[in-house]
Amino acid sequence: MRCLTPIVAIFSFCSTNAQIPADSLKGHYKFDGTLADYSGQANDIVAGSGTFVNDRFGNANEALYLDGISDSLNLPVSEFSPILGDFTISFWYKTNNPEIMNCFSSKQSPHDTTNNFEIQLNSHNSYYLQYYKQLFYQTFVYWDGSGVTSNAVAEGVPGSFTNGQWCHFAITRHADTFRVYRNHVLYTLSLDNPFSGTLGVAVDLIFSASPYRFKGAIDDMRFYNRSFNQSEIDLLWFENNPFSFTTVKANDAYVQGSNVLVFWEYDTTQVSDSILVEYRINSGAWTPAVHSNMAYECYTYIDMSYTPGTTVEVRVSDFTNSTLTQSTGSFIVSQYEWVEVASSLPFNAKDGSGLVSFQNKMWLLGGWDPPYHPPMNTHSEVWSSIDGANWTYETTASWPARHCSAWLVSDSAIWVIGGDPQSGCLTDVWKSTDGINWTQTTSAIPGYVVRNNPNYAYANGHIFIYGGEQCSGGPLNDVWTSTDGITWNQLPNAPWTGRGMQINSIVDDSGQIWMLGGSNEGTRRSYNEVWKSADGINWTLVNDSAPWRGRYWHTVAWFDNKIWLMGGMATGSEMNDVWYSEDGSTWHEFKTTTGNLPSGTRHAQSTAVYDNALWYMCGIASNNAWKIINTTTVGVPETLGPNVPTLKLYPNPALEQVTLMFPSSTGETNTIQIYNLVGSLVYEMKMLANNSTGTTTINISEFTSGVFFIKINNQPTMTSKFIKL
Repeated sequence: MRCLTPIVAIFSFCSTNAQIPADSLKGHYKFDGTLADYSGQANDIVAGSGTFVNDRFGNANEALYLDGISDSLNLPVSEFSPILGDFTISFWYKTNNPEIMNCFSSKQSPHDTTNNFEIQLNSHNSYYLQYYKQLFYQTFVYWDGSGVTSNAVAEGVPGSFTNGQWCHFAITRHADTFRVYRNHVLYTLSLDNPFSGTLGVAVDLIFSASPYRFKGAIDDMRFYNRSFNQSEIDLLWFENNPFSFTTVKANDAYVQGSNVLVFWEYDTTQVSDSILVEYRINSGAWTPAVHSNMAYECYTYIDMSYTPGTTVEVRVSDFTNSTLTQSTGSFIVSQYEWVEVASSLPFNAKDGSGLVSFQNKMWLLGGWDPPYHPPMNTHSEVWSSIDGANWTYETTASWPARHCSAWLVSDSAIWVIGGDPQSGCLTDVWKSTDGINWTQTTSAIPGYVVRNNPNYAYANGHIFIYGGEQCSGGPLNDVWTSTDGITWNQLPNAPWTGRGMQINSIVDDSGQIWMLGGSNEGTRRSYNEVWKSADGINWTLVNDSAPWRGRYWHTVAWFDNKIWLMGGMATGSEMNDVWYSEDGSTWHEFKTTTGNLPSGTRHAQSTAVYDNALWYMCGIASNNAWKIINTTTVGVPETLGPNVPTLKLYPNPALEQVTLMFPSSTGETNTIQIYNLVGSLVYEMKMLANNSTGTTTINISEFTSGVFFIKINNQPTMTSKFIKL
C-alpha cells in the first residue's frame, strides 16, 4: 500500500498501483528530441515547432521549449477531437509568463465561440471579453461559448504555478465533474460547473493556439480517454522521482538557531519500508539524522545553531536500493536577524509612504491611511526619527497629498516626484534640503506622460524615472533623467515590457540601478525578472526567472552589499517573504523558525537602509517597525565556533529562565555574559566550576522580549543564542 502521512495535514492519500496506467492511453509525448507518440497509438505530431531543452531532471533535449510567438503543436489524438466522455490530460510545464496562454484549444478560428473547448493559464474568460482585467485565475477552462457563461471551470490565483518552476498539471472529467490537480494536489475550484456533453469539435487539439501562445517548456504530455483518481495522479507526480521535499529548498537562508522542519513525500510503489535520512555540513561527510528509519516517518528536524554561512544539506535514500535517493540541496545559516523596534508607531497605520535616510535621520513622507484624511485618504505629513522607535512630527509639507510617489535622496536633498491615482496622477517635482521646507522645481515634467507607480532611482548624480502606467492608458517602458529636477531628458525606451509598482529603489555600490519584478495597475500581471542599468540607456537582463513569485507594491533595497526584495502582492495575494542576492542571479529566501519576525502579510510597506540596518515598517493596515541586522557586524560577541554546534541551553525560547550546560575544568572561573542584538552587555556573572560539566540557571524574567547572545569565557570561548518570550 502507498501512503503519505505528514505530521501536519498537508496531503493524505493511498494507492495500490505500482506503475503509471497504460490502459486508455491515447497519446504520450516525451519530447525526447522527437515529437513521437509513445502511447502505441501512432499519433506522432507532424505539425509542430519548438526547441528541445533540458527536462525537469536536467536531462538534455528531453523537453520542448515554445517561444510564445509562433511555436505550437497540432495533437492528432482522435479521441480528443472532440471529447465525448471521461478524460484525463496530464503534462509538466515551466513558465514565468504572466500573460494569457492557451494550453489546449479546439477551435475553428481564434475567436470561435461555438462548439469550442479551451484550457488557458492566467485568464478568466475569452480574449476579447475581459471585463475585470485584474480578476483572473491560474487555470481557466471553457467550452461552447465565450467563457463568460456558466460553461466554465476555473481555479487558483496566477503566479503560484507560473513562477519559473516545473509544475505538474492534470485535469480530469468523470461523468459531469471536472477536477484540476496541481503537483498532484486536488484544488478547490473557484468556479466549477458540471458538464457531461461534447467538448470541442472534430479538429486537432492545438497546444499553444493563437492569439495567446504558450511561452515556456513542456514535458511528458499524456492523454487518456478515462478519468484518473487521486492515486493515479500521484503516480504521474512521482514518476522517476521517489522523494519530493516540500518544506526546504536549496538556497533557503535560516536565521541562526532556527529548528528547521525538513518534510518530504514519498512513493511506496518505488520506496521500501525502510529509509536512511542523513545530513552533511559544508559538503562534508554524510551523518545519520535523528530518524526512526521507517519510511512512513516523512520528516526530520535540523538545528541551525552553526556559524553564519554554514551550509546544510539533507538527503533521503531507500535502504534496499540506494539509487533511490533525493537531496534538498544546500540551505544555509544566515548572518541576518529580525529585530522588533516598535510594536506601535505614533501615527496612523498607512501604506505607500516614503521612507528615506537623510542627514542622520529617517524621514517618513506622505502615505495612504483610510479612513483618515478624506476624501482621498492621502496626506503630506513629514515625520523624522533617529532610532525608528521615537518619531517627531515635523510638518505638513507644501506638496499635495500623495502616496506611492517617487521618494528619493540625492547628495544634498530629499525629492518627491509625482504620485498615485488618488492624488490625480501628479507629475510635479519637489525638493527639500532639511526635510521641512520644500521647493517645487517644476509643476509638470515637460513631455512626460501622466502616470502612476513609476520606478525611480538616484545614481551618479542623476535622477531616473522609468516605466509606470499611464493614468489613461497602458504600461510604459520609457526612461527620463534629470540632474536638477528642472530640466528633464527622455532616454531611449527600455527593452523590458512596460511595468512599474516597484516601491523605492536599488542602486548598488557601482552606481547601477536595478528593477525587480513589477506590474501595472490595469491588469496586475506580475513579473519576476531582474534587470539592471548603469546609465538608464543600456539594460541587462540579469535573471529572466528569479525564484521568487512575480509581484508588485513590493519594496527593494541595497543593504550589506546585497539586493533585497520584501513582501508585496501578486494578483490580489498578500505576501510576507524576504529574499536577498549578491548578484541578482542566485537568490536566498530569508526564513526563521524562532518566531521573531513581523507578523502578517503586507504590501506597500516602507523600507530604507539606515544605521547599519534594513528597516521594514508600516504597509497596508500596519503600524509597527522592524529591522534586519547583520549579526556578525553589530558588535555581538564572537560568532559560533567553526561549524560545530554551540553550548547547550534550554528551554529555547524561554520565558522565565534558561539553563546552560558546557564543559568546564574543576577550579576554573567562567565568566558568563549576555548581550542583546545591538551588542550591549545586559548581564554578567562569574562561576567557579567544581565538576567537568558547568551547569547554571539564569533568571531572564526581567529581560525584554527578543533575541540574546550568551558568551562563556572558558577555553575555548563558547557562544549561543536564545529567544526571550
